[in-house]
Amino acid sequence: MPVDSMNDVCIMDKGQDQLPSLPIPPLDQTLTRYLESVRPLTSDAEYDRMAESISKLKESGQGQDLDQRLRDHAKNCEQRGTSWLAEWWDEWAYFTHRDSSTFFVNYYFGFQDDVRMPTQTARAALLVSLALEFRQLIATRTLTPDMARNAPFCMNMYNYLFNYSRISGPNADSAVGFPTETNNHICVVRNGKFYIFETLHLPSKPSSVLSPREIMIQLERIKKMADDDASSVPAVGILSTGQRDQAAKDRATLFEAHASNKAHMAKIETSMFVLCLDSSSPSTSEEFSRACWHGDGASRWFDKCFQLIVFANGRAGMNGEHSKMDATPTSRLCRYLIDEAQARPLPDFRNLNAEDLYECASALDKPLPLKFISSPALERAIANAYTYFNDTVAAHEMVPTEYKGYGKGLIKTFKMSPDAYVQMALQLAYYRKHKELVATYESAATRKYRHGRTETVRSCSNESKAFCEAMDNPDVSFKVRANACRAAVARHAQYTAWAVDGQAVDRHLLGLQLIRKPDEEVPAMFADPVFKRTCRWRLSTSQISDDCFIAYGWGEVVPDGYGCAYMVKESELYFCVTSLKLGSKDFGQHIVDALEDMRFTFEQARKIEKAEAAQAAMLAAAAEALSHAERTTELVMASHGLNTSPGGGRFHDERFSVPAYAMSRSPSPGRLQLPAPRTSLFFQKHDPVLRTALARSALAMEQEKYLSGIDEIAFDDIAGSPRPQNKTISSSETSPPTSPVKSTGGENGRPRSDSGSTQVRTFMAILMGEDGIITRLRSRRGSNLNSKKTSPPSSP
Repeated sequence: MPVDSMNDVCIMDKGQDQLPSLPIPPLDQTLTRYLESVRPLTSDAEYDRMAESISKLKESGQGQDLDQRLRDHAKNCEQRGTSWLAEWWDEWAYFTHRDSSTFFVNYYFGFQDDVRMPTQTARAALLVSLALEFRQLIATRTLTPDMARNAPFCMNMYNYLFNYSRISGPNADSAVGFPTETNNHICVVRNGKFYIFETLHLPSKPSSVLSPREIMIQLERIKKMADDDASSVPAVGILSTGQRDQAAKDRATLFEAHASNKAHMAKIETSMFVLCLDSSSPSTSEEFSRACWHGDGASRWFDKCFQLIVFANGRAGMNGEHSKMDATPTSRLCRYLIDEAQARPLPDFRNLNAEDLYECASALDKPLPLKFISSPALERAIANAYTYFNDTVAAHEMVPTEYKGYGKGLIKTFKMSPDAYVQMALQLAYYRKHKELVATYESAATRKYRHGRTETVRSCSNESKAFCEAMDNPDVSFKVRANACRAAVARHAQYTAWAVDGQAVDRHLLGLQLIRKPDEEVPAMFADPVFKRTCRWRLSTSQISDDCFIAYGWGEVVPDGYGCAYMVKESELYFCVTSLKLGSKDFGQHIVDALEDMRFTFEQARKIEKAEAAQAAMLAAAAEALSHAERTTELVMASHGLNTSPGGGRFHDERFSVPAYAMSRSPSPGRLQLPAPRTSLFFQKHDPVLRTALARSALAMEQEKYLSGIDEIAFDDIAGSPRPQNKTISSSETSPPTSPVKSTGGENGRPRSDSGSTQVRTFMAILMGEDGIITRLRSRRGSNLNSKKTSPPSSP
């Protein structure tokens, strides 16, 4: 195993043993900061009552007792090498959560399109191959640690990135990780049917991993098997979408239906990850986001560590299970997949002749279909799960919003944190839509500490409230509005820094509640309805900013709230708003309006400041000129013996007068700077409708090239005469397959009966290893094709 030569430590584990423990802030500090955070959310009476409850908690001794017990618990956890919160967090935040994980826990990323517009199986094969590489980096501990300012982050969550599954259970779920040494298979789902295939030629040799071309062969086989299978296999994937107590019951029903079902499910749960080969081709932003978020429900298994999703049009994304991993490890995996895929050639078959392709395919065991057995009870469970799934999909509004007015580049010229700036836009949008402010959650990573996960950044503050009120008050000047925004942004940035350092309030308050024994009195602070309301996130937000993603999101966390994922890029901003019919589209428009108003405010404030600075400079220059003129006049008059005393009158010369307009001019009102008109190049680059049309055209061309390759390796139709052997296809030979012609002659006297469908059938027969294919190849081409090899072929 590779190690650091200086310290004899594996690369991935370097610095991990020196990570500090997650801190517990001073109790008084936590209570003071919490009280400040609820002020904009409470009436005077509610605020005074909460302040009194907090004082009682401090003075009664109960608060100190709970806090001391929490610190003792932290010491015990530190001795075991973990965090005081880690053992509670999975249970409290995820496993006891009884709503559907699909809609209310899991998250998704939509990948940047591959400009080469690959076919579905080509892109999927390359992504799978790269995922195997990333898994090997973790297995060999050679993955470089995530860093922040030259300090390593905790890498513990990467241990759950592969071969892990969430298991539904009554009252609470659980997490199970499976050995990576003995579980090297991938689960593939298409049309609601599940298949597995091994990724190693030799199970005992990690180096014998399948090449991208070999993976592509397996995926082509699975597509054919799934598309040709007309049997009524139960759609067990839909069972992972239900509410968790019901999912646990459905799991038991599945196992009771037939003894083999449990073994089949074990294959899914022990797999490295799930690959979804969707038959759909999402084009619009909403279609793409929904397909990555929930899809059709049946062609997924949402309890798996993560699912790679590749669509029929070559687009791709990922859906992540959240209980053991936050988005930072999965986003790094996705960045690796996307970057490396763009730098490597796509797998194909065009440089193989028929015999080589047959030999390559026949060296691979065929994928294994997981034939779940149904029962009347299981059929009812699946039908009920479909009903819940369809009702929940219909109840949700999802509105992706790509705002191209500006991004972090312009925000930085305003000298503010881009993230805090966007958070203030969200506050203003909510305030305008609902005429109130609510408790707002933003996730902050605490991975600088051992086994750290997240802390809450409370975006709603006294300063953000003052900013929202100032923006909608016509009597407030642009300068005052801009200053109010700067104050709100500065406060948010400070709270974010506290959260990252483990000095915010929510995790500490959670620890005080969890350390309390069931028979102990509940402190008045926690029993107050204000506490519950101010810890209920009706606006739940989080940022992942990476150019490799074009979609990102999740569901709301409370029924009357919004889930708002966003990405801050250099010249654009992305938002995805989900809710249960609260008006996500209107909220998205309010966000755009808030961003436009904030930009206009800062631009006008900047103009006013420049005008004021120019006026001040002009006044100073005028005053200096006047002073100089007076001194010169006095010298001239004195040289002529004139009276220069105050009572003798002052000499006046118009040449040295300051014009009245220079002393009183105010800046003229600024005009709204609208975005530049969209030129044709801009339109082609950014317009989603045209971009989709161009992509479809490019995809059609690439598919023609792909079928052209099939035409060359399909060799002979049944009635045709043999073609020249071992023909290598050049990149210029990209003509589409020849259409069927009812003629007995053709070029070189060859019958023209090889239609596109015949070519595909022959091609798939080779991949599937059909018995008749090898006989035809040998008889027609006089081949000396050897018998099936037992050793793996060399990677292409």
